[in-house]
Amino acid sequence: MKRTLLLALLLAGIFSSQSYASWLTDGKYAGEFLSIGVDPQALGMGGAYIALADGASATYWNPAGLARQKAHEAAFMHAEQFEGIVGYDYLGYGRPGHDGIGLGFGLIRLGVDDIPVTALENSGPLSADNRVIVDHMTSDTELALFAGFGKPITDKLSYGAAAKVLGKWVAGNSAYGIGFDLGLRYLPTKHLYLGAMLQDAVTTALIWDTGQKELIAPTMKLGGAYQFEIPALIARLTIAADVDLRFTDRGEADQFQLGAMTADTHFGLEYFINVDGTGVALRGGAEPSREQEDEGFFGNYTFGAGLLFKYFHVDYAFLAHPELGDTHRVALAVLWGHSS
Repeated sequence: MKRTLLLALLLAGIFSSQSYASWLTDGKYAGEFLSIGVDPQALGMGGAYIALADGASATYWNPAGLARQKAHEAAFMHAEQFEGIVGYDYLGYGRPGHDGIGLGFGLIRLGVDDIPVTALENSGPLSADNRVIVDHMTSDTELALFAGFGKPITDKLSYGAAAKVLGKWVAGNSAYGIGFDLGLRYLPTKHLYLGAMLQDAVTTALIWDTGQKELIAPTMKLGGAYQFEIPALIARLTIAADVDLRFTDRGEADQFQLGAMTADTHFGLEYFINVDGTGVALRGGAEPSREQEDEGFFGNYTFGAGLLFKYFHVDYAFLAHPELGDTHRVALAVLWGHSS
């Protein structure tokens, strides 16, 4: 109850008549819903996935990972953010093409219902006789539609690009925008993976029906991963790390301040074992948080698991938040048309 009230008060503050106009013109967090991520495999590893991205979710994480897909894949993820207050869904599809080219499509939807919009009882200043009241309830819906491709350059290097259409409907207003992401993926050895993605490469503009504009600055995402084979156990251990370099100053919202830029880091690992033809994966990771400095450098820790079969896999990821409650993410992916 305490956590529900905390988030409700936060949203009420955002949508109060006094603060809404200023919030609308602040573009630093305009694309924040896109930072949540998709695919419990990636989210269970703390979002350290830029170098590992492949399959349908690569359209989001790094479109270069769409290259050389070996099967069609359709994936669906549902998440209950912060004990169900925020609904978050993802639908993705990836398919192989000619000459190693792969295509991917994705849809993300975030929704929050029953948001209180506050106002003063009278037109005068705030006082004991002129209190803040709930004027009416509203909702927030945010959508992102992705389409991308990945193409090999050499046996070890691939590149990709994705276009995205964004839409927001909140407090009786709406906004639309178009953005582009560019990615590279390099596999110098059998076990080493390197990746880079320039998110919102040319700056993404959200245009509101009020005439106001929010700009989403580019973010450079760099990642690396290494896989250790354990033949005696028919197992594999993967360790991954990412850094997000934002070309804007978000202050203490991020871990590091680098002049006019800020940066966040992500760390994750996965232990994968083959049990009688069934893949079993256990995952853990760390996401940055500046909200609870007493909790340590990383405020949010993630955990996950997956069962992988030839034609489908099921994945789960868990995120604990010290104030807003737990988040559960569940996904099902179906694969068909495998190539040799």
